[in-house]
Amino acid sequence: MEAWENVIVSSVAFAMYVPPDTGAIMHTDRAYHGFVLNCASSVKDYLFSDGTVLHTHGNELFYLPQGSSYRVKNLSSGGCYAINFHANLSDRPFVLGFRNADAVFKTFKDAELAWRTQSEFYHIVAMRAVYDLILQIHKERQRTYTPSTQRSVIAPAVETIRREFTRNELSVATLSEACGISEAYFRRIFLNEFGTSPKEYIIGLRINYAKQLLKSGDFTVTQTAQLCGYAEPCHFSREFVKRVGMSPSEYKKN
Repeated sequence: MEAWENVIVSSVAFAMYVPPDTGAIMHTDRAYHGFVLNCASSVKDYLFSDGTVLHTHGNELFYLPQGSSYRVKNLSSGGCYAINFHANLSDRPFVLGFRNADAVFKTFKDAELAWRTQSEFYHIVAMRAVYDLILQIHKERQRTYTPSTQRSVIAPAVETIRREFTRNELSVATLSEACGISEAYFRRIFLNEFGTSPKEYIIGLRINYAKQLLKSGDFTVTQTAQLCGYAEPCHFSREFVKRVGMSPSEYKKN
């Protein structure tokens, strides 16, 4: 789901309900990214030009990438809801079932109704639906991936890092203490699970956040350093150059 973490949806093309046995069979160079939700009786295969096959069933959501070409094979007649959108995104097709399918259906139905009736702020309602779906997909994937025993041990620290990575006082000592294990054991588990040290993981989060602040144009380099947990701007600049390849000032200007 990494490709979706910083996605910006620039516009929604349409939100609609597609009745059974309607819609094109062949699609070439798809013009938009799309979320589709099958109704209960719908079963379809999506055969992509690169050989990918997406098997979709009732009450499942799937993603169709912009630029993709595919053929739809109807296996069981049924309708679906669709939202097409533009975004700075590159990902492969995927399909996902939900424990709470009713909430997902409501998101699609609200967007479809607003678009069909051209109600007030219908574009905003549809845009909100896309972001809501991205969030629901992320949450469902988090539930689907059963954490390993090791990751469950360091889960309190991981949650603390994600919530407080901009706090300058955050240290490996306090993180390992929160998990009730030694610093050495904590470092070893963290490296096994994330492929990097706790320190580098925290710095990565800070630098990504700094890039967002600098892009906004609302903060100076010094302010950005402080907001990202750096007491000294020069320390922040060294870390930024090391990972981005240019200074914060150059990044802000570009």
